[in-house]
Amino acid sequence: MKFKKIIAGISAVVVAASALSFSAFTTVAADNVFDDLSQKEITDAMGPGWNVGNQLEATTTGTPDETAWQKTKITKELIQAVKAQGFKSVRIPISYLSYIGEAPNYTINANWLARIKEVVNYCVDEGLYAIINMHGDGYNSVQGGWLLCNAPDEKQPEIKAKYAACWEQIATLFKDYDEHLIFESMNEEFDGVTYGGNVNKTYYSNINAYNQIFVDTVRKTGGNNAKRWLLIPGWNTNIELTVGDYGFVLPTDTNRDSSIPADEQRIMVSVHYYDPYGFCGTEKPSETGYTAVWGTDTEKKAIRDQFTRCYVSFVSKGYPVIIGEYGAIDKTYNNPDSTTYRELYVGEVCKAARARGLVPVYWDNGWNGDNGFALFDRATIEVTQQGMIDSIMAAYEGEPEPFEIVEPMAKDQALGLIYSSKNRTTLLSGSADASMAGIVKVRCVFDCASDVAFNQYSNINLLATVAGTDSRNTVKGNSDVTGLTMCTGDLELKKPIKAGDNFTISAYTQSWSDASDYVFLIRCIEFLDASGNVIKTFDKLNKPAPPATTLLPKIVKTVSTRSPKDVKKDKQNAKKLMKKAKISRLTAKSNAKKKIAVSWNKVKKANGYEVQVSANKKFKNSKIVFKKLTTKKKLTIKNKKIKSRKTYYVRIRAYTTYKDKNFKPKKIYSSWIKKLIKVKVK
Repeated sequence: MKFKKIIAGISAVVVAASALSFSAFTTVAADNVFDDLSQKEITDAMGPGWNVGNQLEATTTGTPDETAWQKTKITKELIQAVKAQGFKSVRIPISYLSYIGEAPNYTINANWLARIKEVVNYCVDEGLYAIINMHGDGYNSVQGGWLLCNAPDEKQPEIKAKYAACWEQIATLFKDYDEHLIFESMNEEFDGVTYGGNVNKTYYSNINAYNQIFVDTVRKTGGNNAKRWLLIPGWNTNIELTVGDYGFVLPTDTNRDSSIPADEQRIMVSVHYYDPYGFCGTEKPSETGYTAVWGTDTEKKAIRDQFTRCYVSFVSKGYPVIIGEYGAIDKTYNNPDSTTYRELYVGEVCKAARARGLVPVYWDNGWNGDNGFALFDRATIEVTQQGMIDSIMAAYEGEPEPFEIVEPMAKDQALGLIYSSKNRTTLLSGSADASMAGIVKVRCVFDCASDVAFNQYSNINLLATVAGTDSRNTVKGNSDVTGLTMCTGDLELKKPIKAGDNFTISAYTQSWSDASDYVFLIRCIEFLDASGNVIKTFDKLNKPAPPATTLLPKIVKTVSTRSPKDVKKDKQNAKKLMKKAKISRLTAKSNAKKKIAVSWNKVKKANGYEVQVSANKKFKNSKIVFKKLTTKKKLTIKNKKIKSRKTYYVRIRAYTTYKDKNFKPKKIYSSWIKKLIKVKVK
């Protein structure tokens, strides 16, 4: 993004490569004991994150220069300050450019690799996760940029060979580092996309090829790289261009360690989020879309919807999503309330990301003040935006919020299919029975099975022919949260239906572009009366379906993403609590016919108790005549199985609850009280 280099005008002296040496840097031996973290465990461990931007990716005339856009270098004290504020990951953008030697070896400058290693050690020594990438090399706008998917075809073999050679050296250098190091293949490739235009399939194919080379090369270096989590982007790390039907292909991972289960992924997907750009990145009020204000319900929903699309496309299939960059630029020069809106924005991003299993990594460009993104002063190691940091960290308090997705349909579940042609498709036909008399509206509930570029969908022309009279309406497909979008369209009939009327519901599409491959899947067709009540619903094969209220749960699904670690921790704590739980006093009397009065002492932190009565002191199942869960401290038991003048035994135990991965309470019980109470019933 162009605003990352706001302070590029600050003069800096390029540090000559010949003046550097390995001995100039301290390298810390990494612990090579690799912790095999699952998808949920790694995302929980990594969030929230922070970028040390405009440092190791900064350049002067095509040469990486750490102080080209900053006055100071990255220090261990800076990383410690970042950790102290609660961040768990540090993304370290890196350029290589002129520090890469000539073919055929493409040897990277050893001193530059040593500096990269030193900064990585600053992070992993503090227990932070470090993400390193190949950042500026893929920009057409950067002098010396070479990792260019839009380069001519004859240049691609050379680019791919150079790319593989670079990642082989980087991966080999770090192959013994543990799971705290993440490799990211590249950054914002291709930066020249024009939104609203077409995505070049050849360029996207090259991006996919680079990602595949990256995965294969890193894995083959062995060591911990054979099981390390690897991070890959789609076109320009744009969410729409990655989750939509534009050409993104996940790489295969056939060279990973054989100890990794076949159904477990070790690939992450990288996206960036600066939406709406007019708020997040536009610097001048004179520029199109500029605003310093944010926070409507619609704007908040836009975040949730985009992140839900990431969940549906990748997270739900085992691929973690890292929001490698997000943030909002400081516009206090234009609006004194800018900081308040920015605090709200980063909090909403983090809440929505956490709930859906995404890891948000804030973009800090090191620049404080007007048009800056910085949270810290890198020279003084002081926090400059405590309110924004507090808002980020608050998103990680308590449990993540459940969210809803629209489940996609399979074609064989659909009532009908409408292809993008102007040939009319009959969806439903029949003869109205008496229950349909008086119906005045038809409602079509449908999915768009393939989305058109940039959240625009073909329209559906919906037609109803009742007793020879046609009614028509154009239904607009609206973008929703999944890409497989559930929409509805209503059609007012020209006259009410009468019993015995023949009816036909049909449709065809009206595309704004060449959409020959796009398919609409019809979930159901509803018939409504003048008050809007659903009188009749038809789904697959024209069979009558339940009312819409019972049909909707098949469409909308609530998702919870509770950490397995949190579940395990809660369960362990519950077990410890119940292991210590003691019921020291239990009394049982029979003061009335066929009744037993029971009371006991309260157990601290118990959620409730289980009381049992048996005719056998060993409490065999066939002899248990009464059992009940209660939150009270006393109970009067009256049960038809309890007989007069018989002897019974009473026991009790406490329980507490923990929440499982779906936030459902599960009980953990204490031991039964050791001393049974014997009581003879009147």
